[in-house]
Amino acid sequence: MKLTTINFSIPEDIIAALNKSRSEFTSEMRLLTAIQLFKAHKLSIGKSAALAGIRKEHFLTYLDQYRVPVIDYNADELEGELKRFKQ
Repeated sequence: MKLTTINFSIPEDIIAALNKSRSEFTSEMRLLTAIQLFKAHKLSIGKSAALAGIRKEHFLTYLDQYRVPVIDYNADELEGELKRFKQ
């Protein structure tokens, strides 16, 4: 997998206010971003776990911890999926 580096600046007092090291902040930022992108249906579980830098099994645990459903269909999507399985 080809990797890219993304750099951005934030005020030091934000990290200090969170009482985190730079490494801890970066890891948490990756995880929370991955959760939000999964929740918004932008990334799959696998891609989200990769973004967070963790295994899928661990990502699923975090989804549970943050109360994010793994399967989140609206009524129309669910009906379509059920029809597909009946075929």
